[in-house]
Parts: sequence; C-alpha cells; structure tokens
Amino acid sequence: MRRLLQSWRLFFLLAALLSVAIAAKLPSVDLHARQGLLTMIERAVRCALPFFLVAFSASSLAVLFPGPFTRWLLANRRYIGLTFAVGMLWHFSFIALLQYREHAITFSLVIALDLIGATFLVAMTVTSFPRLSRWLSRAGWRRLHKTGVYVIWGLATYIYLQRLPQAHGIRAYLPIAVLLAAGLLRAAAWAQQRLPRRSIAGIAAKER
Repeated sequence: MRRLLQSWRLFFLLAALLSVAIAAKLPSVDLHARQGLLTMIERAVRCALPFFLVAFSASSLAVLFPGPFTRWLLANRRYIGLTFAVGMLWHFSFIALLQYREHAITFSLVIALDLIGATFLVAMTVTSFPRLSRWLSRAGWRRLHKTGVYVIWGLATYIYLQRLPQAHGIRAYLPIAVLLAAGLLRAAAWAQQRLPRRSIAGIAAKER
C-alpha cells in the first residue's frame, strides 16, 4: 500500500481529500457575507495545518522512531508539504475574495504575518521542483527550506497563542497544543543527534 501511496499519486490524493474537506463547508456559509468568508478562511487553515505539521515533523520522527513508516513519511515529505500549499491557496483565495467584497484592501497584523508566511511558502513550493531550483545551491536550498518551515511554524504558533484569551473548549486549544508538540519533537530530535551517547550514558550513571 505504501508503494502505491507515494510520490505524485500521494499528492493528488491528499490534495483532493483536502479540497473536498474545505469545500464541504461551502453549502452552509454565505460567501457574500463577511462572516461566511471568515469562516472559510479559518477552515482552510485548519484543514491545511495537519499536512504542514506532518511535513514539519517527518525528519524528527525518522530520527526518534526509525522504521518503515517514518522512512515513508520522510521520503514523501515534499508531497505532503505541497498538499499544505494547496490548502493555503484556498486560504488566500478566500482572503482575496473578502478584500474584493469589501471594495478595499485592509491590513492587519494577522494579514501581515500571513503575507510573510506566504512569501516563504511560495519560495519553498517553487524550489520543490528540480527544474526551478537549479538557481539555488544545495546549501542555499537547505537554508531556504529550513528557515521557511521554522518561520511558518513560528507564525502559526504566534497567531494561535494570540487567540488563547478568546479560546473556548478543547477544539480551540488543539491547534496550539499540536504546534507546540511539533516544536518539542524537533527539539528532541536535535538533542538526540547532537548529544554524544557517551555523555547521556554518563549522566544516567550519575543519576543512579
């Protein structure tokens, strides 16, 4: 099954499922009303976020829990990340429609942060294709993508932290909890790769 669900086949399947999940809300909202568009803007982010978190955590999971499944995740991280880009395309499309409906371009801190994230996302998406990434060195490509994922993770974490005072119910706290968990997972993987095993063994011996 994993052999079938990989590469572009996986991307097209995930992108289709994500689009269906977002579009399923359309019959129950009024896109001519501000609140309806705000609902769709939020829904697109919520549906896209899990794909970003999987792509963000794939390398850490492969370090901490090596095995066939985490190797599969790591091998297909690119396509999972591109699925997140599809979700954000929906998100920014609804934002653009909102601006059009209101006949004015409005700016806020959230929109400014969205634009910063979008800039990195576009750069990462474009350079995910070999023919379009030739102008970057391998080191430059790695710096761009590593910086990009941390910027997007940091922006999403900040935005959801700002919403905590108005949060009600477990569902409202779930995004920030998962984002913070993903950050801790990254830190744990970094520590396991950087800390010498002999030092860890020595610490354990002293604790005994």
